[in-house]
Order: sequence, then structure tokens, then C-alpha cells
Amino acid sequence: MKLLLCIALLLLAAQLSESACFFQRHDKRAKGKPKAPLGCIDKSDGTAHHIGESWKNANCLNCVCSSNGYECCEMYSTPTSFPKGCNVLFDREACEFRVHVESDPSVECPVLER
Repeated sequence: MKLLLCIALLLLAAQLSESACFFQRHDKRAKGKPKAPLGCIDKSDGTAHHIGESWKNANCLNCVCSSNGYECCEMYSTPTSFPKGCNVLFDREACEFRVHVESDPSVECPVLER
């Protein structure tokens, strides 16, 4: 039940922020038989996670492990409209885009649309 609630909340948050998501199925054995799922291995950073676990991976994605595989969604939205003379930089530590004045990176610009 907790897993379903977590997945529902993750999907709702993804729809509200218009994030991109993907689903990664568990690997199958060479003979075509499904591997008994013990958890998920995040292909982006090689970390292992238990079924029902959620995590933030090295690529700023929120992920949830299920018995079929894992789903990951972007944690950030991309600015699409901002004033001229501003630059966009991705802050990997904060997992967000920062929009700043081109001539002075310490001054933030308003984001008009994401």
C-alpha cells in the first residue's frame, strides 16, 4: 500500500512539474526467463535498491523500485522563458536550473515560464 501511495505521489508530482520520466525493467537472463527480482540496480550510478525504496540518483532523478523494475523522473523543471541578457546554468548540487544576469552571475533573473 505504501508503495502504491509513493508511486501515485511521484506520478502526480511529475505531472504537475511536467518532468520527464522513464521506466527501466529488470534485466532478463540469457535464456529469456525473468530474473527473480531482489531489488533494482540503477544503471546511471550502479547503486542497488530494495523493492519499495525510493532514492535520488547521481543524475538528479527521483526513482522508485518496484518488482517489475524502477521508474525515474526529473527533479527539476527547465526554464523556457526569461529576460534577454540572462543565462541558464544547471546546479548539479541543488538539482535545479539557475537563471542569472549574463554580466553578473550573482544576480538572479526572473523565470517567466518553465
